[in-house]
Amino acid sequence: MKTIHKIAAMVIKDNKFIMVRKFGKDTWTSLGGRLEEGESEEQCLLREIKEEVNCDAKIIRKLGNFEDKAAFDNANIKLSVYITELIGEAEIIDNELEEFAFIGKDWEKEGIKLTKVMKEHVIPYMIKENLLDW
Repeated sequence: MKTIHKIAAMVIKDNKFIMVRKFGKDTWTSLGGRLEEGESEEQCLLREIKEEVNCDAKIIRKLGNFEDKAAFDNANIKLSVYITELIGEAEIIDNELEEFAFIGKDWEKEGIKLTKVMKEHVIPYMIKENLLDW
């Protein structure tokens, strides 16, 4: 099975983190995207943030690489996650995206669906590292 490599921004604010939802999908995914030829992970992340929510960003540090089954493709995903700060007010400008939101600890009770890699790997790691007080 092929592996998709996606670079993801983990923007944390008020004990919540940012996620985006594509038109026609009920699963929320991370802000970010796939590498273009010749790009570093950091260059990709800054470009994707600008393309998706019209913000510049400051990368704080790499959180790590997390792998599982991809949400929308018959593939595995390798998610390279970076703690990131947005510079400016986020607004959706990518025509594939319907909305963004800061997701809190009650996401399951609120009926929000997250990707497997996010709920089983990234969130537990962020809690363990005291990035989220859940």
